[in-house]
Amino acid sequence: MRSPNLVLTAALVGVLGPLPFLGAARADGVANRSDVIAVADIKPGMRGHGLTVFQGYAPERFDVEVIDVLPNFRPRQDLILIKTRHPRLDVTKIVAGMSGSPIYLGGKMAGAYAYGWTFGSEPVAGVTPIRNMLDDLARPLPDAIDGWPLRPLPPRSARATVEERGRSAKTTGRLPARTSERVAGASGRRFQGRITEYDVREHTREVALANVSAATFGTPALTPVATPLSVGGMTPGAFALATELLTPLGLEPLQAGGSGTIDPQAPTRYVDGGAIGVDLLAGDISMSGLGTVTRVEGDKLVAFGHPMMEAGATALPTSVGRIAWLMASEMRSFKVGAPARPVGSLVNDRQASIVVSHGTKSPTVPVTMTIRGATGAPTPQWKFSAAHEKLMTPMLVAIALGSALQTTAGERQDVSWNLKTKVRVRGHGELVIEDYGVAVGGTPQPGEFLRSNVVRGLGMLLNNPWEPVIIEAVDAAIELRYAREMYRLRGLELLDTELEPGQPARLRLTLEPWAGPPISRVISVPIPESLEGETLRLEVTPGYMQSRDRPAPENLAMLVANLQDPVYPAKTIVVGFTKNSASVAYRTHVAENLPPGALDALRPTTTSIVPEAFRTEVRHVVPIEQFMVGKDAVSVEVKRVRR
Repeated sequence: MRSPNLVLTAALVGVLGPLPFLGAARADGVANRSDVIAVADIKPGMRGHGLTVFQGYAPERFDVEVIDVLPNFRPRQDLILIKTRHPRLDVTKIVAGMSGSPIYLGGKMAGAYAYGWTFGSEPVAGVTPIRNMLDDLARPLPDAIDGWPLRPLPPRSARATVEERGRSAKTTGRLPARTSERVAGASGRRFQGRITEYDVREHTREVALANVSAATFGTPALTPVATPLSVGGMTPGAFALATELLTPLGLEPLQAGGSGTIDPQAPTRYVDGGAIGVDLLAGDISMSGLGTVTRVEGDKLVAFGHPMMEAGATALPTSVGRIAWLMASEMRSFKVGAPARPVGSLVNDRQASIVVSHGTKSPTVPVTMTIRGATGAPTPQWKFSAAHEKLMTPMLVAIALGSALQTTAGERQDVSWNLKTKVRVRGHGELVIEDYGVAVGGTPQPGEFLRSNVVRGLGMLLNNPWEPVIIEAVDAAIELRYAREMYRLRGLELLDTELEPGQPARLRLTLEPWAGPPISRVISVPIPESLEGETLRLEVTPGYMQSRDRPAPENLAMLVANLQDPVYPAKTIVVGFTKNSASVAYRTHVAENLPPGALDALRPTTTSIVPEAFRTEVRHVVPIEQFMVGKDAVSVEVKRVRR
């Protein structure tokens, strides 16, 4: 039996002709140029050529032959299947880093070399149609990304016109037309969890799951030719961490060297078929995603033929690349190269391409690392800059700090360390964030920096839900002592099982140092007289494991304030217990020991924004000579006095 809906649709088509929404999707893009060939005009057997850099800076030709066209390969995007012919490509087959190499058929540009099979045994590649890429080039950009201006300022006369239109808008109550059309710019995917619980690994997992292109990398399917990340100046431990975090995003770190200086021989502008790098790290430690320029039009260009991270409008620094060699591999061959001259910014990261602007400047985070205590080390100071982006900045700072420390002070002995970092935030002054620890058996590994207060703090700032943040500088200094400055809490004893109201609780702690006999320490914990009749659980923990009582941040200023001195001093013992009396936190204030009925009185009737209630926790802080590990707890009763 035929569906009534199908019958109705057929009748409408018969009367009205083919409906627009029933037609085939335009999978070849809409952009048109006289020197561009449409996919509809491409036939199997057509021959042409491509351009890419095999060595140095100059693009070279390689021959291509069309195998077929795969319609609607990606949403509204066809794929041209080609076979390449060149003595080097006959050996290397599919090459990571060739992504974006322009392909010409019949003297016209057809698209960009972009897709291939892992472990492919013949030089067959997928080409993204150039018209789809030109559509990306034509997409409008926001005026700013996370508070950073993305477009150069217009001439003064044009600015005056804009200002005049703005004044007119104030009097009429209407926004100027150009302003109303702007798109709010936000670079990268924001962390989805609680901002105060920021975690780099969890953020990476979220981004990887959202990136369909990256998620399919390494399967037998036809996938984007992975973007090789040319890495220089990085230790094996840091390189392994970078590989763990970046591979799920479709980025493939390669220990290929880098440069912190400009090559005077490097071109000052991009050309079709030239090498291009997206610079995530630059300086003493470098990391640059290598690809190929497809087409330059005026100030902008399209490259890659597939996304880098499919981040949409963004702002990442780019550079002219230099290629040393095409390295053959059974899994997937790759270009070995390095950035040679910073030029422009990646401003759009889309399904069909990345878009780069020659004249736009991207924000970066200058980072310095000073290492003290490594006597005689030749490299105690490090300088590099990291891309300014929600996920990349915290991740890259952790990787680079860990690499610098391993290079300068790598040892197979116990290390106690303190890290003090100054983070300068535009409009909010300078934050001082402290980290500390004891690394047993060797220098701290780069992965430990992922959990550091400074890296978590950077993640919180950049991913805050209230307003854009510009990190202007990060200045880190680490102090090393080659000793195990650590006590292990071996035992805890309550000296008085019952207390009179107002009597302090006495605790005997047995602390076991790394070497030598155990140490006994008696501490006296004040107990308020008001707690008579209660049973208290006294918890003993290291100071660095205890966060100070702070209200949950409701704006960026509160978050910045909370990041200052977030935990108790590292070389302390904290004894804490919970009181039954009520307390509330509201905005920047904490009110404790409220009388009965106070919460009802504080609860407003005209708004749902109310003070946050919690139980008061009393903490007693005791300084000690070394870090303590371990925690314990005992219970004590406070007598009720008969009156």
